[in-house]
Amino acid sequence: MVEDNAADGGGSTRLADRPFTELERQRDLGGSNGSTRLADRPNSAFEARRLQRQRRQEAIAQRREQFGDALGLDSGLISPVQLDDRGEDIGFVPGERGRSILASRFAADRPFVNADQTLVDADPVEGVQTRTDPDAIPDIAAAARQSSAAEADFITAEDIRVDVGPGGVTEIETRPGRRDDIATRTRTGLAADDPFAEPGDFDVNVGPSGIEAAGLSDSGARRRAGRQFAAETPLTSVDPASDVRPTDGGFALTTSAQRRVAARQFERDLGVFGGGELDPRTDIRSTNGGFGLAEGPAREAAAADLDAQVSEFDIGPEDIRLEPTDSGGFEAIFEREVRR
Repeated sequence: MVEDNAADGGGSTRLADRPFTELERQRDLGGSNGSTRLADRPNSAFEARRLQRQRRQEAIAQRREQFGDALGLDSGLISPVQLDDRGEDIGFVPGERGRSILASRFAADRPFVNADQTLVDADPVEGVQTRTDPDAIPDIAAAARQSSAAEADFITAEDIRVDVGPGGVTEIETRPGRRDDIATRTRTGLAADDPFAEPGDFDVNVGPSGIEAAGLSDSGARRRAGRQFAAETPLTSVDPASDVRPTDGGFALTTSAQRRVAARQFERDLGVFGGGELDPRTDIRSTNGGFGLAEGPAREAAAADLDAQVSEFDIGPEDIRLEPTDSGGFEAIFEREVRR
């Protein structure tokens, strides 16, 4: 038997006291200094690869969810795309259902654009872009023209120009070369709705946004009023310049024109005078309530009325005496001496 020659009190260790295998040495070391025992380490290269793969998948899932959040999509609608041969570089794109949702959202926020007129460009490196389909631009523009024309009076789809870009309709305006046509059409349409107006009575301003202003001009309003007075009074014609005056509420006939109205009205109502026989300047007088006959025509009218009622006498104007009344008119009195 081999023994250590050192003395027992020298602190030496005998061969019999040493760990006799490396395994025992490592096991003894495992209980001290916080080191990792063999049992805590991956016991194979397979296990190491499995853990590495798990961590990579967790990282991909986290990035996938972040990508979906950025697009407002559930992560289940996002597809990962391998960018290298070893699968270490991964990109993401929305799947078919995700693209459909993005297209619908795009169309919902853009007038005149449908989801089937939308393209979703998805590249795992360049990113995601939603835009109008270039092939659908003519149809989008046509829809915008038709809709805009339907909402406006006197404007047709041919009068409108529409610009469409990747983000949808960017501009809608009337074509400069069609604005005079729109104005003419507007004047004609407005006159058709007014029995006393004519197209030339209206001023119309057409700009890029359409009809910006339309209405009777000052002179057109006077002309229209003259036609209405001519239609609603006994006058055969009314001069807008001399027979019509403006008022707070619109227009009225001038005093001279009102005298003419009174003369023609007496001719019609009394049946004593022929048309145009009464002179508005001399045969018509002002009263508190408007106009009445002057004394001469008043005697003629009273005599004719009384002569029709009294058959015993032939009554003439000289047989009539007029007495003024409080209302400004006359009371006709028939006086004749009768001898036997």
